[in-house]
Amino acid sequence: MTTTTPPTSPLESAPHVLIVHGFGASPEDHWFPWLARALPRAERIELPDPTAPSAGRWVPLVAEALARLGDGTAVVAHSLGNATVLQALRGLAVDGRPVRLSTFVGVAPFVSSVPPTGDPELDAFLVGRDGTVPAQHAFYEGLDLAALRPRLGAVRVLRSDDDPIVPAGLSDDVADALGVRAEVIAGAGHLLASDGVTRLPVLLDGAAPDDSAAEGAADGR
Repeated sequence: MTTTTPPTSPLESAPHVLIVHGFGASPEDHWFPWLARALPRAERIELPDPTAPSAGRWVPLVAEALARLGDGTAVVAHSLGNATVLQALRGLAVDGRPVRLSTFVGVAPFVSSVPPTGDPELDAFLVGRDGTVPAQHAFYEGLDLAALRPRLGAVRVLRSDDDPIVPAGLSDDVADALGVRAEVIAGAGHLLASDGVTRLPVLLDGAAPDDSAAEGAADGR
């Protein structure tokens, strides 16, 4: 007689998982390849011009992927990828029915203005040039997280305690608006490969980590 080990997390039980990168990244960066290997039903979307993101290009591509994958899809998004997913989901319907996720995991999310970081390339996106409206605004303009919440399924929000790009308060605001408590990973920066984060095992857990789990969550540091 054979037995089957049941899935240990909502990501493992989802029919499809979409992994969405953020600014300056690709599907091959950070912990995205590790997560795709860990979840056979996962796919990674590649968004164009990641160092000069355009909501007008990114949001429709994510909406197209979500419509194709359909109801019950789980999403794991990082940084700018979070607002992209939420904006894509906002007006998305298939056959007249709003698309609903089974799980939404936001890693270092924000849906309001991120201040300048001192990095010229990133700051051009965050604050604009020559008086132009910052490009970041279009990614979260008009978002109503409370209205979207029923369509997100099980929600988790993860952040570090020393993110040099997205202030902790911005990620906490997302968590609060979605009715969850942010899970904090100590010393993980913006959860990039350059921060030593090439694996993120806490994503495969079903609950918030305790202190010991948080210390090992960014395995590979």
